[in-house]
Amino acid sequence: MGNKTLPNNNLFTTVHGILLEVKGLGILIIGKSGVGKSDTALELITRGSKLITDDVVEITVGKSGELIGSGPDKTKHLMEIKGLGIINIMDLYGDKYILKNRNINMVIELTRWDSNIEYDRLGVEENYYNIMGVELPHLLLPIRPTTNTATIIELAIRNQIFKSNNKRTNQEQLKNAG
Repeated sequence: MGNKTLPNNNLFTTVHGILLEVKGLGILIIGKSGVGKSDTALELITRGSKLITDDVVEITVGKSGELIGSGPDKTKHLMEIKGLGIINIMDLYGDKYILKNRNINMVIELTRWDSNIEYDRLGVEENYYNIMGVELPHLLLPIRPTTNTATIIELAIRNQIFKSNNKRTNQEQLKNAG
């Protein structure tokens, strides 16, 4: 991930991942190749989410300091699904399932479950992912073959919306529950 300059002198960077609009938020899904990003994105699209770009996310900083993600024209509306090949979301689902660009509100990183790593099970750690100097909420999501990743991502987004609207952290919720 390195910064480059567009012809209009705006800085941009590229990230390997998928950018979707899920429940009104721009969600950048990242992770190593083969971890299930595209399969998860396709499941989210079948549930009403919108694809901005698959594989290459081009990111610029907007006038208000927000990150805006889009994709290269040559891969517009396309997703690679292992076993099926390249599919066109516009052709298969229609234009209400795609967007040209979107502000990025959160980064979700998919990783394979590793029993040797101790993960934050209570959600009390507030983690951030820095892109071009902008800090975004970051969730590291360890997945197993039985994980319903799309459902967990939707739940994480609902939780992020709740925290943003109510300014209550998971740590405060745990304290109030005890």
